[in-house]
Amino acid sequence: MNNKGSDEISRLRAEYARRDAAGLSSTYTYRNPAFAFHMQEREWAILRILEEDRVNLAGARLLEVGCGTGHILERFLEFGAEKAVGIDLAEHRIRVAKGKYPNLLLLQGNAAELPFPGNTFDMAMQFLCLSSVLDPGMRQRIADEMWRVVRPGGRILYYDLRPVHFVARLLFLPFSLVKKISSSAFSSPGTGTAEGKEPPPTPVQCLTSRDIRAFFPKGPMRYRSVSLDYNLAGIAGTSLLAAQLLSRIPVLRTHYLALIRKPS
Repeated sequence: MNNKGSDEISRLRAEYARRDAAGLSSTYTYRNPAFAFHMQEREWAILRILEEDRVNLAGARLLEVGCGTGHILERFLEFGAEKAVGIDLAEHRIRVAKGKYPNLLLLQGNAAELPFPGNTFDMAMQFLCLSSVLDPGMRQRIADEMWRVVRPGGRILYYDLRPVHFVARLLFLPFSLVKKISSSAFSSPGTGTAEGKEPPPTPVQCLTSRDIRAFFPKGPMRYRSVSLDYNLAGIAGTSLLAAQLLSRIPVLRTHYLALIRKPS
């Protein structure tokens, strides 16, 4: 691997260590209506796109790159998959995942150099992994490796950040300001992340639909924008219907969900 790739791996490991040291924010628990709505909305979108493409998870062998602490893989076992394998750069996250989900096969390693033969899995997945990689060359290598290890006729499942429309940015601004003011007003000096104080944001690169096609140029793809902006999703705590209606407006969605088929 070239020096640039090594530098990116070092940066990612340092970033993961910083986030893990900060602890789990109360923002990302099911006690938060925004998080609960986000997770449930995402799962429904995944199940729909799999059904539309006639993907049967029963008995499937799955790989997730950037699997973190394994909660997504565990959920896919509940959806019917037979075998779930995950790989992540962060050793701490893999250690936590092994303790929580002993039925998963979890490896610490670099997704740009997967330790599996070609055509091993029925589906390879990534959730917010590629956007966290700032080096374009490494992003493409991860995508190439995902493609390599999927069998002909298998799928790539992709979920990641997309660029936010400028109209949506204008709509998000007042919500962001209210959230910031409220957080400042009700937090005390020394408040930790577990009490709601957010660590500095992780650097990311939002990815377009053109980027997705460039990652997997040989596969037919279906994709859509999904996931109501997190600042707006909190309205679900007051009105689930209002959150569902807002999520129908495309410019208010912050992610792309894509399913790419590897030709037989």
